[in-house]
Amino acid sequence: MRIDKKDVARLLEGLSDTRWIGPWPVAKSYKILDGVIYADDPQSVGGVIYGDDPQEDPLRGRDAFGDSDLFFSFARLGARGEPSESSLLRWVSEHGLLRQENDGQGPWKWPSTEVNQAPTTVANFRAEVLCARQLLALYMDIKEENFEALQCKIYGTHEKRHLSSYWPHTPDTDLEKYLAKHRDVHISLRESLVKLLVTAPAYEPEPDKIERWDVSVALAALQDIVKDRLSDVRLDFDHDWAGSQTLASDYRIPRSFDCPDLLSAMYLQFYLLITDFEPVRRCQNPACGLPFPATRKNKRFCNATCRSNARNYR
Repeated sequence: MRIDKKDVARLLEGLSDTRWIGPWPVAKSYKILDGVIYADDPQSVGGVIYGDDPQEDPLRGRDAFGDSDLFFSFARLGARGEPSESSLLRWVSEHGLLRQENDGQGPWKWPSTEVNQAPTTVANFRAEVLCARQLLALYMDIKEENFEALQCKIYGTHEKRHLSSYWPHTPDTDLEKYLAKHRDVHISLRESLVKLLVTAPAYEPEPDKIERWDVSVALAALQDIVKDRLSDVRLDFDHDWAGSQTLASDYRIPRSFDCPDLLSAMYLQFYLLITDFEPVRRCQNPACGLPFPATRKNKRFCNATCRSNARNYR
């Protein structure tokens, strides 16, 4: 799934250079050993951070937030079910691991050029992938008013964790834990609401009030998980802006964000997308089904790969 350059420009209007919103180095190599993904060679692919070589690009592999496909490429890892270790390793080798190893030290291990990324288990990485897909699906079910699907997720009436497959080696996601923790309360309150509407019907049709309750529960779950992923993101300013202004400038200071790791940069993209109120639709490739910005009325697939793969389902 891809948000094109025009979409990114619209979402980031008024923000500073995206390279400083979510800078995230990529190590030269990663490996998986005993179920753990780690940086095998933690030296950054960008080499020295501030070198004398004019050909050296110190920001190479660092502009996490500026990659418009970042969040969706992560969610696509689970398009065919539980992703293999090799597919996870390919994605990590391109984008890096998700979190810092030492909080407060930044993405680099100063003064060296080693990346500061925490190893993670394959199981936990898969759980993050599955959670991203579940949140996208939940968002689309809310937006499309798919009340049956919402009820299945909220009240546990659907045994499948994902539309295309089961994830046997993946622990419960944060969304699943949230819904399970509050399920008894939600069921009890919903039953009380149904009884109330039967005994004292209001002006609105009964189904409408029940459906609105289900939507409010789903929204609360979506917002709580996304807020948790954004809890360490801070408002910021473009610190290089002043030196680039002329005397004729109106001195409107550009706003920015400070994302401490790759995971928060991904979810900031998702947050901006779902709060932007722009039309989106689901990819019509049955193996994908992820939402994408509806920039054209006749666009049915999120990218060329999904358009090609959809032929297998005809």
